[in-house]
Amino acid sequence: MLTRGLFLLIFVMAAATNFLAGASTARAADVSCSGTLGGNTYPATVTDINGNVNVPDHASCTLYFVNVTGNVKVGHGSTLVIDGYNEPSTIGGNVQATQCTSALLEGNVTVDGNVQIQQCTGTGPNGFQGPDIVINGNFECQGNSSNASACLAWLGKVQGNVQIQQNTSVTASDVSLVDIGGNLHCESNAPAPTHMHGPDWVNGQNGHGPDAEHQCADFSTTKTSIGTPVTPVASCASLATLSAAGFPVPNTVIDSATDTAANTPTTGLPERCIVNGHINKHTSPVDNCTYQIAFQVQLPLSAAWNGRFMFQGGGGTEGSVPTATGTDSGSGGGNYGIENGFAVASQNGGHNNSDLAVSTCDSGYGNVNEFYLDPLGTIGQSYQSIETTALTAKFLINQYYGDGPNRSYWVGCSTGGRQGMVMSQNFPSFFDGIVAGDPVYDQEAIGLSETNGVEAILDAYLANSALTPPGPAMIAQAPPQPSGPHLYPEFPISDQTLFETALLQACDALDGVTDGVIDDLPACWAKFNPSSATYTDYTGALGPAGTIYPLQCPGAKNATCLSAAQIQAAQRINLGPRSNGELVHAPAGAVAEDHVSNVAQGYAYDGGWMTSVGIPARKIGTASATSLPGDFSLGVGTFGYAFISPADPTYYTLNFNFGTDLGKLSTNTPIVTYSTSLDIKRFVDYGHKIIWYHGLSDPGPPVLGTILYYDQMTEKFGGLDQAQRFSRLYPVPNMDHCTGGATTDNFHMLAPLTAWVENNSAPGSIDATGTNFNATTYQVVGNYITDSFVNAPTTRTRPLCPYPQQARFTGTHTVVNGVPVALNPSDLANSVNYTCVRPPGGRPPLPPH
Repeated sequence: MLTRGLFLLIFVMAAATNFLAGASTARAADVSCSGTLGGNTYPATVTDINGNVNVPDHASCTLYFVNVTGNVKVGHGSTLVIDGYNEPSTIGGNVQATQCTSALLEGNVTVDGNVQIQQCTGTGPNGFQGPDIVINGNFECQGNSSNASACLAWLGKVQGNVQIQQNTSVTASDVSLVDIGGNLHCESNAPAPTHMHGPDWVNGQNGHGPDAEHQCADFSTTKTSIGTPVTPVASCASLATLSAAGFPVPNTVIDSATDTAANTPTTGLPERCIVNGHINKHTSPVDNCTYQIAFQVQLPLSAAWNGRFMFQGGGGTEGSVPTATGTDSGSGGGNYGIENGFAVASQNGGHNNSDLAVSTCDSGYGNVNEFYLDPLGTIGQSYQSIETTALTAKFLINQYYGDGPNRSYWVGCSTGGRQGMVMSQNFPSFFDGIVAGDPVYDQEAIGLSETNGVEAILDAYLANSALTPPGPAMIAQAPPQPSGPHLYPEFPISDQTLFETALLQACDALDGVTDGVIDDLPACWAKFNPSSATYTDYTGALGPAGTIYPLQCPGAKNATCLSAAQIQAAQRINLGPRSNGELVHAPAGAVAEDHVSNVAQGYAYDGGWMTSVGIPARKIGTASATSLPGDFSLGVGTFGYAFISPADPTYYTLNFNFGTDLGKLSTNTPIVTYSTSLDIKRFVDYGHKIIWYHGLSDPGPPVLGTILYYDQMTEKFGGLDQAQRFSRLYPVPNMDHCTGGATTDNFHMLAPLTAWVENNSAPGSIDATGTNFNATTYQVVGNYITDSFVNAPTTRTRPLCPYPQQARFTGTHTVVNGVPVALNPSDLANSVNYTCVRPPGGRPPLPPH
């Protein structure tokens, strides 16, 4: 029998030298800067400066792609630019410029201390322009005079106070789109400051509330719109001729603005203005790839616009711009937004896959995961692309209609669900309401869960002496990915049906009726043990009708039972990864402030668990000789790019040893840290609402992770009753990742969300419809209990219940084969025959944490 380690020695490529190993250029002690410091052209690596940076008197310094542990001090008559448009920079101390010519931070620059610019005279602006300038201290711009704007505070976040005072200039200082943790104070500036790119969000400090004072007294807003009434543009095409200086985000380009005729007979889409554009197109100094934030905004005609904006979330690793027609939740989303009068936006995650090919990039690894190797590429995917597209879309809405939007909504699933959580945690003023479905909010933890699952099936394969040695057939993947194993022979559909039958027979009736849906998931967690479970073959598909079989073979494997190795694999997937018997923590999930538990979760047994849309799709694959488990293009496939540190695109993820290799994991990445905080207080304080939903049979992000986030978030806000003032979670029984399965996956969350936000009508149960309630989809032995699976309609409407409530059948039932079934099977098709109840004992137990 082969061990997995020996198998990997035979079949796996040797790992190449780690892609980013030793990438940082280090400098010790203080550094004097006259000219350029850091890399801005390929091949560049981050420059670490373990000390201060001093700009001598009457010198000019530009910093690119640097990590400075100390301060940056600008001498008299000198010029400083910290340019973060190609790659990010971090200053560990303060930035101080006194009697300089000018000092400007632009793009992605983080300053852990204060920024102070005073008594500077010159032709350039002083201050900062984003996106994503972060100043963790105070920002002070005082006593400067300039032929341009004396002070610029545009598109960033200041944790402390902002002071703009006693500045003189030809054009007014500009304080726009700044998220201010403290107070905004503007005084004695000539001319008075303006906020030409949009309002600010001033949050106050020390519990005293927002405070925008004196010349900036009216700069702060609590609305999600960033515009004021203007004269609408003359036509859709006019949006392509707007001045670049007026856009809320620097380096924005409109590529096209086209009035598009209605094609109602074909798709139901109305006449609309379609705008395409991009932001910050640049060539990376790290891998020589082209990166850009590409976006689309679709605008209904003025007479059809409902005054609202909908942002359509992304999926997977993105890499292209989806058509922005406004996909709503579940399988019935379609073109919901644009057909119902919403202005809609979508984006590409900060990169186009067509720009990342090995032929155009110089890393040698060009493919759809290439962006993970570029720091700004990862930032774009993590948050910057959705942040800047949201602002740009709101600006275009204001210009096209003359005002608004009145309300803004986010709707997304998977990556779009994570992005919704990014918005609630980091950009709380952007959206009045958020729908976050099946969110991959801790991708590192999910990658561990997925890797554990695929490894479990592989280990069972290697323990199966009946299968041809030396192991599974290997399927080539696009370089640099190593080949992956064809695992289906270890767990074919015939064996999957045995497991699914035993699972449903054990758990389906726990909610009071056998309808093919496990509504009482916690009860199933407590009851179902596959190693001791049995099932009944009612129709004689495997032998004499009515025979009871053990799910785990007491002896040799045969057609009626599963091997001990198969059962162990299923239990391991259910339990989640373990390291020497202990829970596994994903280290990157421990970085965000007030972070949710970073335990990598398992996959709870649900009605679709061992069906083709559940675990098999992602951990086992299909019978096709070229079929890899779906996780090879997702969590397993991205592991070497995103979560092994330093990055190693040739890393063979199934070689990951949970007992010894946890130290190889990245301890900090924005793809995780921007979506794992439990602190959404500011989002709540704005009066905004959020709805989560998650398929209980999701084989990607485990539903237990979303339940854990919701439980820990409610605890932080004083309990479920308090949390339900602004939030709901809707588990969807039997549902795959976002849609699919014998489930009611046709539902809309945006309509109840808008009613909640705008009319204070809190959602209760939400009707959902499904059409796949048939024996083929359930993948069970025989007819399970009665004819045609459970002798019930294949199309049904059922309520989705707000967690922790569960659906209960209220129609009349009878008993067949010792279990309750509907007396009138048609009753199962109508949601009026179900009600949502709080199960005895209140909320179910927390997942492992």
